[in-house]
Amino acid sequence: MQLPEPLKAYAKQLGFPNSERLGKLLLDLFDTDQKLRIAGELPGTIVEIADKTGLDEETARQAILELQSRGAVNERMLEPGRYRLFPAIIEIRDAAALTPGISAENVRLWDDLIRKEFHTLVPRLEKLQLPPLMRVIPIEETVASAGAVLDIDSAREIIKGADQVVAIPCVCRQTGREVGRGKNCTAPDDVNLCLMVNGFGFEAVQRGIGEIISRDEALRRLELAEEAGLVHLTRNNVKKDMMICNSCACCCTGLFMLNEIGYSSFAPSRFRVVLNEDDCTACETCVDRCQFHAMTVDDVARIDLEKCFGCGVCVTTCPGDALSLEEFRSREHIRVT
Repeated sequence: MQLPEPLKAYAKQLGFPNSERLGKLLLDLFDTDQKLRIAGELPGTIVEIADKTGLDEETARQAILELQSRGAVNERMLEPGRYRLFPAIIEIRDAAALTPGISAENVRLWDDLIRKEFHTLVPRLEKLQLPPLMRVIPIEETVASAGAVLDIDSAREIIKGADQVVAIPCVCRQTGREVGRGKNCTAPDDVNLCLMVNGFGFEAVQRGIGEIISRDEALRRLELAEEAGLVHLTRNNVKKDMMICNSCACCCTGLFMLNEIGYSSFAPSRFRVVLNEDDCTACETCVDRCQFHAMTVDDVARIDLEKCFGCGVCVTTCPGDALSLEEFRSREHIRVT
């Protein structure tokens, strides 16, 4: 597919220069000459983009706001009024695939792009040796050591300290269900479980895809996620503005990358599962609950510690109370920037 130069350069930046699927998606997002000209001149403010493209300021404003509403560009959180193209394929997928009214064809194209083509990007990512963008947060009640420091490892403490919490649909789960995957997903389908804390939720509210909820409601939704066996994930550095995903292996893109193609974009928690064999009934509940395929059972449960990410999901429903989490890594395991 022959793309206009701005989109050709962008597809290459995203790591898929020859993808027919991405080409179709980008052409649909940047579907006018004005939007193509803007794509070639980002990042910038509306005034800067108008000056560089030769568009009048109001025309540039309307085009940029339409691109933002489609999930094609975003306003930089730390630089209000400055817009950019998304730098990574997952970011533009997440934004575009949640656009109200997106066509079924485009949902499938985004899903196929990730599920069928992302593996081609893995060697490049591994060569860059990037630090994981996300990390697992343990379920607090599963931690055995009462002395463990859980302030930056606690989804509940993140929520309690938030100025604002915005709940959005899980793009992975919504996409999976629309394409016929995840039919047996344990996540409730009538409540949004991805929680955007503080400034992370600003654009979601602007685009009409997020709902502002109270801290108490956010804590209730964390409980729903834990009851459903979902894994808490957040960004792998400590800042005021955060995202808490509640993920399942049947739908989550990150878990698909880890379990199916062997690439992990997130770090384990500071904890790992330990087993008291005397209390294990070999019931296999932990096998069903583990989103990382780290548990097997013969006479007793067996834990593959290379696969265990220390989430605690298996611990909460162990009928014999044979499992717990123990602190395994220091607090410095988490990036603080």
